[in-house]
Amino acid sequence: MKELKTLLVVIFFIAILYIGVEPFAHTKLHPHVEPANYDFAAEDISLANTNIEKSQKTLEAAMKTGNEDIIKSAKIEFETAKSSKEKFDSFWKDINKIDLSKGDATAGAETFMMAGCIGCHAVKSQGMDAPMDAMASSETYGTNPPDLSRAGAIFDEKFLAALIKDPVMAQKLGHKFDDENPYPMPGFFGAGGDIDQEVSDIVAYLKSIAPKEVSGKEIFVDACQRCHDIKYDNLYTDGNKISVAEFMGSTPPDLSMIIRSKSKDYLHNFINDTQKMLPGTAMPRVGLNKASEEKVIAYMETVGDSKKAEREKTSIYIMIYFVILAIFAGLWKKKIWSKLEE
Repeated sequence: MKELKTLLVVIFFIAILYIGVEPFAHTKLHPHVEPANYDFAAEDISLANTNIEKSQKTLEAAMKTGNEDIIKSAKIEFETAKSSKEKFDSFWKDINKIDLSKGDATAGAETFMMAGCIGCHAVKSQGMDAPMDAMASSETYGTNPPDLSRAGAIFDEKFLAALIKDPVMAQKLGHKFDDENPYPMPGFFGAGGDIDQEVSDIVAYLKSIAPKEVSGKEIFVDACQRCHDIKYDNLYTDGNKISVAEFMGSTPPDLSMIIRSKSKDYLHNFINDTQKMLPGTAMPRVGLNKASEEKVIAYMETVGDSKKAEREKTSIYIMIYFVILAIFAGLWKKKIWSKLEE
């Protein structure tokens, strides 16, 4: 009976820890965010509204303190949030006017050449190599401009249009780049015709040359390898790692085991909108469509947690073992005490 009471006490405190304390701590360390939204316009405007609400509450709390420095800081944060919302409203209103269904791939191929895209990018599937190798490109631009052979298959088409028009806004890097510190890739200012039609044509061209099937590993190479390693699969940063670290502000981590340290939901939300999960990060929004995002996360799981099913199966056996062990221990103890009582 004494042991049973002890067990019940232990179970009680463990229940408090896991039912009460752990969920509360989780809400503080990992505040709830909306699920990944592949309508990037809606995602950006929604997050901008959320940031305004948060900064307004911060300002109201600051006003109650009466501290001028705190109030000033809160006002700046609030005005920055409102300004950001206005910029995203204007930007996505402009992008949404582009009719991507009317893109002409043939015209897009010509515009792609005329606009100077091949001055930085390779399109190896079409016989166009990059003007510089990965090391030289990363030392020049900070990271190696990607090969665009598969871009039309893996990236969301609206994101591609936004990226072509204004890469800083599309990738949500306005906090890092400005007129005094320009982003290496300039926005597209047109090639002499209707700029919206030209953007639509370029997107159509990229989609027309893209393969129908792209593997998770290929997606990682195109979307992630310019900055990140996956050493477990012998993939290393495509360029000069020192230049990449200087460009990003720190060395981007090896992602071999990221699937073990972060949940799938976290990775989906982070890849979908980096600023939602880690405000102020130098990592740009990736812009993958939903199917490509799922493939690249599945690839990282295959590399970093290939024994997941085996591990989960083994854990069940371990629990069964301890249950059986506890039963035998109880029976053995009962037998010993019965002899002593005699």
